[in-house]
Amino acid sequence: MPYNTGMTFKNRLFLLLLLVIGLQLLVISIYVHHRIADILDHEIGNRALVQARQIATNPIIVQCMIRKDYPKIREYIDTLQRSYSDANYIVIGDAQEIRITHPNHDQIGYHMIGGDNSPALLKKESFISTGRGTYGFAIRGKAPILDDKDNVIGIVSVGYLLNSIASWRTLYLQPIIAMMSMMLLSSILAAYFFSQHIKRQMLDMEPKEIAFSLRMESAILQSVYEGVIAVNQDGLIYLINQNARQILGITQDTRQLEGMPICEIISPCEFFIPGIDQQEAVKDEILSLNGDYVIASRVPCQLDGKALGWVVSFRRKDDINTLSHQLSQVQQHAESLRVMRHEYANKLSTIGGLIQLGAYEDALKAIRQESNQKQQLVDYFISTFNNNQVAGLLLSKYIRAQELGLTLEFDPACHLSKPLPDALGGDELTTILGNLLDNAFEATLKNPDSNKQISLLISDQSDELVIEVADNGTGIDPSVAETLFERGVTTKEESGHGYGMYLIQRYVTHAGGYITLDDADPVGAIISLFIPLKGNAYE
Repeated sequence: MPYNTGMTFKNRLFLLLLLVIGLQLLVISIYVHHRIADILDHEIGNRALVQARQIATNPIIVQCMIRKDYPKIREYIDTLQRSYSDANYIVIGDAQEIRITHPNHDQIGYHMIGGDNSPALLKKESFISTGRGTYGFAIRGKAPILDDKDNVIGIVSVGYLLNSIASWRTLYLQPIIAMMSMMLLSSILAAYFFSQHIKRQMLDMEPKEIAFSLRMESAILQSVYEGVIAVNQDGLIYLINQNARQILGITQDTRQLEGMPICEIISPCEFFIPGIDQQEAVKDEILSLNGDYVIASRVPCQLDGKALGWVVSFRRKDDINTLSHQLSQVQQHAESLRVMRHEYANKLSTIGGLIQLGAYEDALKAIRQESNQKQQLVDYFISTFNNNQVAGLLLSKYIRAQELGLTLEFDPACHLSKPLPDALGGDELTTILGNLLDNAFEATLKNPDSNKQISLLISDQSDELVIEVADNGTGIDPSVAETLFERGVTTKEESGHGYGMYLIQRYVTHAGGYITLDDADPVGAIISLFIPLKGNAYE
């Protein structure tokens, strides 16, 4: 039964309706905006042109221009613009385009700007233009002033600034924007209720079956790495995955188990069929199922408050120990960082004491010496191991070895520059190196005659990633050599071990590599790993 972990059908339908309606409203809004802008620009241009023609044919203006009675023209135009005209400016110039009037009297006497007066002065035409004037860009109506002999004696320019036109445009658009907003809001509500209706219609087709199937498969997919069994209220198996059959030792095929009573294949089965007083979810309970201890969780499935069944997920109890061993690597890194912090704190205290004593040269010498040593160490790891996780791990292990009184030597051939294989990530590689070095540290410390040296080689110069760790410890007991990589096998007497080499073998095998064990000279062990560098980066 297919299951979509993405957006629900209801949400997809809702967003699709919104997208279609939104695009339609957007197209309409853009069209209306441009249409209003064109109409308004056209009307404003005509208004400016009509005013310019009226002023240019006004007998008072014509006679004053003939007599060159410019003060009277200015007085007339100032009154006209202040009391009657809504234009941003009215400018009159003579035949040489020298301003006679201007809203800013300081601009009178200067040449008119814009360079678009030729049609009026040369062709005696009235026209509309858009250009830049003293106050900025504007739509301007221009008309020539003619004397009795039809000669051009001046020009009138009436302008409306584009900023003012934009504010008028906004004023006209406000009711349209309000209407579009109401349409959008109503569309959102309509799309929401329609999607809700479709949702109810889909559930009405097969309400219990669809709801039960979706909830069961959702819980199963969330537990894909565990054993999962889904049962209904009658205790019949609805679904069981392969991991559950492997953990419980069930040989029947999955299809044969569907519909079978849970108590016929699992004993005891009370956890799968809880009583009326045990309907709540249960997490991480230790059980014995078919003679194998597991850690199980139980989640109820309900529809409209009615219980439909249960989903039980479980895994072997010893898998938790494996995970704990992986987490212990993180704890060891944290402990190494704590040691570094403690070491730096002591050295800072020493430097602080030298400064208080006035031994400034000794303090500077100590600072330089410590800085140079640490910088050389960090530079080596960064330049040699082109992987931050690996470099960080090896740096912490190097410091840990010093704390234990050991020497961790790096082979001169160490080199790590290529990307890791596809099947071996940084986490897996650091787990491998951490386990190998920890085992080497412990083995070397157990040997009282050891030279306290551990050597490490990591190289990807060839077509293989080669890792080799040699210690000076007690060696590998022949009785456990053949089973060393099995789960739970260890040479340590304490409990909770036996998972490090198991993890190493699992990671190396998964990456297509292999492991060899050899005796070191004179004592100790050498563990070598060879992992092919496969993947897109090497093809």
